[in-house]
Order: sequence, then C-alpha cells, then structure tokens
Amino acid sequence: MQNINYQNNKNILILGGTLSTLDVVKTAKKMRLKVTITDNLEGGVSKQYADEIINYSTDDYTNISKYIKENHIDGVFTGASEFNIKNMINICNQNNLPVYCNMMQWDTCSNKSRFKQLCKEYGVNTVPEYFIDSHDCSHISDEYFPLIIKPVDSYSGHGISICRNRNELNAGIKKALDNSKSKQIILEKYMQCDNVEVYYIVQDGHVELMTLSDRITRNDLNGSPIPTFFYHPSKHKDVYLQTTNEKVCKMFEKFGLENGVFFMESFFDGKDFYFYEMGYRLNATMEYKFVEYFNGFSPLEYMIQYAIEGKFGNQKIKDVNKNFKGYACEIAPILKSGIIKNIIGLEDILKDKEVIHITQFYHIGDHIKTEGTLDQNFARIQIVSSTEEELHKKIDKIISQLHVIDENGNDLLLPLKGMEK
Repeated sequence: MQNINYQNNKNILILGGTLSTLDVVKTAKKMRLKVTITDNLEGGVSKQYADEIINYSTDDYTNISKYIKENHIDGVFTGASEFNIKNMINICNQNNLPVYCNMMQWDTCSNKSRFKQLCKEYGVNTVPEYFIDSHDCSHISDEYFPLIIKPVDSYSGHGISICRNRNELNAGIKKALDNSKSKQIILEKYMQCDNVEVYYIVQDGHVELMTLSDRITRNDLNGSPIPTFFYHPSKHKDVYLQTTNEKVCKMFEKFGLENGVFFMESFFDGKDFYFYEMGYRLNATMEYKFVEYFNGFSPLEYMIQYAIEGKFGNQKIKDVNKNFKGYACEIAPILKSGIIKNIIGLEDILKDKEVIHITQFYHIGDHIKTEGTLDQNFARIQIVSSTEEELHKKIDKIISQLHVIDENGNDLLLPLKGMEK
C-alpha cells in the first residue's frame, strides 16, 4: 500500500463536518495532516476527529479566506456534498490554492442536461429525453409512459419521480421543480433494463477506468429508484470495454479533465450503454475503498494530496481495472418509516475481515421518514472476496444477521432477499 505522509507539517481545511466528510477527515489524519473543519451547523460526526473547529458557513468566503491567510492553510477539500464542492472551488480560486476542477467543468458535470449534451457532442449514448416548454407537459402523449422526471441539479434521488400516467407526471413536475435551485427539470425515458455504474480516475489528463458495477435498485418506493446492491465487476464489463470505454476516456480527455475521480450512471439494454448523469467528485458509494483494496493505492489520498500540493499521486496510474482481481459488493439496506429502538447483528458483521468498510447513517433513536430517496439507506456495507461464489455466501449471511428494530418490535429493514444479482 502506497501511503502519503506529511509529517504533521501541512494544514488542511475541510468544508463540512457531517458524515459526508468523515472518511476524508480520517484519511487526512492518517496522512498526518493538521485538520480544521468549518461549517455553521451544530454537531457533526466528523468534527470529533478534527484538530480544530471553526464555525463559518462553507459559503462565507470572506471569513474563510481571512482564516486561510492567518493560519497558513495549505489546502481546502471536502466530501461528496455538491454544495460544498462549489464553495471549495470558489475558495481555492480566491486564495490561489490547488483545486482539482474548475467551475466550467463543475457546472457541466453536475448538471444532468449539460452532461448529456457533452456526451452527444462526442458520440456517447444518453438516455432518450422529452423536452417540455415552460414546464408544460400537454404535448407528452400516452405512448411516452412510463417516464422519469428529475431536477437537472439534484442528487441522492431528491425530486425524482417515476411517472406512469398524466396525473403522476403533473405531480412529478411540481416535485422536481421544488427540488431544483435552477427551476430546470428533465423528462427521460424510463429504462427498464440493467443499471451499470462506472468509475474513473484522471491523472495529468490521462483518463482510466477503475471499476464498474451492476447497480441493483428498488423501483417501488414512490420516488427515485433506490440502490440496494453494487456488484463489482459488472457482468457487462467485457462489452463495456469493447464498445464504450475508449469513447468515454477520449471524451473527458478532450473536455480537459486533468486530475481527480468521477463516476457515471448508465443503463445497458443488451447492446448499448445509455448514460444519464455523472459526478466529478468522490462518490457516496466509496468505490475507491475497493480500488484501494485490490490496487494498493488510495484515490482519496490522491485527491487530498492534490488539494495540498497540486500533485495527484506519487506513482503513475496504470491498468487499474486490470489489477482489480477479485469480487466486491456494497450492500445498502433500505429502511421503512419508524424510530430505531435496537440494531442487531452489526457488531458481528464488523468483525468479518472481508467487510472492509461500513458507513452507518442511522443509529438508535433516529426517526426515519420514507421519502423514496437515498436518505432511506441504513448503511453502506462493503465486502470483498476472491471468488464470486464466496461473495454471495457472505451477502446471504449479512442479510440474515442484520436487523433494525422499531419501538413495536418490527424490523424496519425492507427485505433484500431476492434482489441479489
């Protein structure tokens, strides 16, 4: 394992102290950086690991810039929060600090419509879409149903609806607009085929595939399809490498991405891949943990290193996907509405050496509200194995062990059995 170590002589400012930065903060501490966290929120699980905490909102550029100058901050970074990433770019630009992407790239990659337009310019397939004028859907005929409607600028499933008729479409438009800061929405064909997520790394302008997963979702929860399993590598890996990977790499190299990681979400209909959104950022799925396990380097460490010194890694990235020699899965159990009274089995799951990481979103006493978004995920459990057969045995064992009990003794976890690959 290649480790980057700063011997306690560098300072990093992390935007946000919530769960979204927890692994960033822990990794920065492992790299022996002095960590300061800023936000204007009470509490925050990441803050307990910080060397210093300040209370400026992450968009308070004036006070944060003053703090950076007065305290000799070497770099600014954040987690998967798109709000904080935009703030990070502005703060770094104002203070001449390294930042892995510019605002033009961010605006394109974080906006579903602009991303799809970029794909079209380079001949990369996208999910078919149906345009509406001033949010008027009267010209959408019945033959288009079912379709999916979403804000162009949301994430984690917020504001997304599957619409099977005109009444659902009208309600979906309102929901999407309510969740869009730009008040822009997009209607797409509802793809009823395999969902594949791909993960890339960029070093000095060279784009390389890290891994790709089969994304298994529940589509019956009155909102966005919610992922429950991510299987690595995807069973469609060979087809993707033969037909699509080279196009995607060339697209982003020509677009000018220099360093960092990004992910893209697609559907595969048995012949072609159709993309619908991406993120030029760390992903909440933390697939970089699997890359670290199988490849011996940490993409997250490289991201933090770039924030400190404008350098992305101490070794040349090569054949990352080819070196991913094993099988992995992230299990993302989904909760029903209720209040958690007890959690059973999680401690035993943590003892398993092939469970390499768990991100737990909810704890005893928390109240879950069913929304049809990723906010219903109880945790993300990452497991690895040398064989596919052993991986599935491990998944079955974890499913049977884990229970989240409400005040009435009922299990809040929705059934996962039968949704496996």
